[in-house]
Amino acid sequence: MNFIFTEEQIQFKDAIKSFLAEECAPASIRDGWQKNKSFNLERWKNLIELGVLSSNLPEKKGGLGMDQVTLALMVEEMGYAGLPEPVAEQIFLVNDVIPFLPKNVTEAVESNFNDGTQYIALAHPLAPNPLFLNDAAGLILLDNSECKFIAKNDMDFEIISSNDPSRELFKVSSMNDAISTSKNFDELNSAVSSRGSLMTAALLIGLAQKMVDLSSIYVLDRTQFGKPIGSFQAVKHMLADVAVKIEFAKPAVYRAAYSLSENNPKSALHCAHAKLMCAQAAELACKNSIQAHGAMGYTWEMDLHIYMRKAWSMMACWGNEDKQLELIFKTLSSTSEELGVLYTF
Repeated sequence: MNFIFTEEQIQFKDAIKSFLAEECAPASIRDGWQKNKSFNLERWKNLIELGVLSSNLPEKKGGLGMDQVTLALMVEEMGYAGLPEPVAEQIFLVNDVIPFLPKNVTEAVESNFNDGTQYIALAHPLAPNPLFLNDAAGLILLDNSECKFIAKNDMDFEIISSNDPSRELFKVSSMNDAISTSKNFDELNSAVSSRGSLMTAALLIGLAQKMVDLSSIYVLDRTQFGKPIGSFQAVKHMLADVAVKIEFAKPAVYRAAYSLSENNPKSALHCAHAKLMCAQAAELACKNSIQAHGAMGYTWEMDLHIYMRKAWSMMACWGNEDKQLELIFKTLSSTSEELGVLYTF
């Protein structure tokens, strides 16, 4: 089989990478922190013009019909840049699950959606605190049995503290009106959970790569005993361990994305596997990167902490390690199929 990405997929990945390198530099992220306004409306509008926010909507709705593999490549770059805006959430958790929503909820979402240009927040038991509700047109809320849509003006909410200032988290305190249904809930819940896990995995692998790249630059610049500390074998091994973890995790992300695109019955298993491996890679990247930087790594002056904060926050989103291991174990132990690399993954 040919596992090479298509030329079109690489072009989309490079386009978003180039855009974010210019529009989402660490200085811009810090500026949002200092202003207590991480959601940059100007950057959001530029992403609309670039076609990112509607990229995976059907062509008849003004989108490009992009598949999940291309989305994963783009979201990986969003993680690498530490993009504060919930673009990954919009394209993976709203655009992509609209076909699974019951008709009354779909109509309510689309009346506020404006072909993907208006941000719709989403909350789920695995990610119960929606992002940037002040900037949202509404909220899709899944609990243990129902799916609801609440317009922004029909709910009261309050901001809660977050380890990552780039992620404004909210808690809904009351709802004045909501459109709700339990129709096809299990199918919808599975679709949302899988996409949440995959999206988070792609973000984490981008963050892990960013941290190891920053650390590589730092250890070549920092000298001790007249030599760059990056020339010391112990430092090389620390960063090499992270690079190996990243390279083993990436194929799991792309496989999970392909499974969703092909409606593979094992897609939930593949998404859980991807999230597990990417969280482990990101955790090691945080640990070894801050060790490579020394005590400087977590200071305001260094950029590393921007990405560490986001990685730590994302690791628990859409199922922590225990949750993913439980899902993988239950899936594998309940099947009568043969297990192993030729069958399971």
